[in-house]
Amino acid sequence: MLRNTSHSYGKVARALHWLCALAVIAALIFIELKGNFPKGDPVRSGLGYAHVQAGLIVLLLVLPRLAWRLGNPPPGISPAPSPLMKLLAHAGHWALYALMLTLPILGIAFIQAKGGEVALFGLGLPSFMPNSPELGKSLKELHELLGNVLLWLSILHAAAAAWHHFIVKDDTVTRLTGPMR
Repeated sequence: MLRNTSHSYGKVARALHWLCALAVIAALIFIELKGNFPKGDPVRSGLGYAHVQAGLIVLLLVLPRLAWRLGNPPPGISPAPSPLMKLLAHAGHWALYALMLTLPILGIAFIQAKGGEVALFGLGLPSFMPNSPELGKSLKELHELLGNVLLWLSILHAAAAAWHHFIVKDDTVTRLTGPMR
């Protein structure tokens, strides 16, 4: 079943969710590990490259994911959550989407503003930023700040899923992981 049903997410939504999650996790791990190596170390450079590639993959995945989400309403939760819980869940999901869209664009922008080139597995991206190291520094700081927001929001998202599954015992998680109906 490709499309969502009233009880579960379809194959496309599931695939896009888990691929985005893996790419976000990879980007976060690569950038966190990068800081453990001194400047000029080839491992540090490799982790920086891997971080950029993972971020670009997030950007490539989040666009079809948003389009799919807009055209395929998520299945309902059973038992239905309170209106406040529904509001918090929607706010959290849309914040995650916004960050997955914004962070890669900011990453591209700060690299280009600092005079660098951005490529996805060797395929160069067009430059849209003027060479401005000062602007690049500001964009990098914003990218790092929002990256930390994404890290904590992702942790909260996973914790909420566990809370729903183990404490509330509703079908929030199984709609995404269980058999498709």
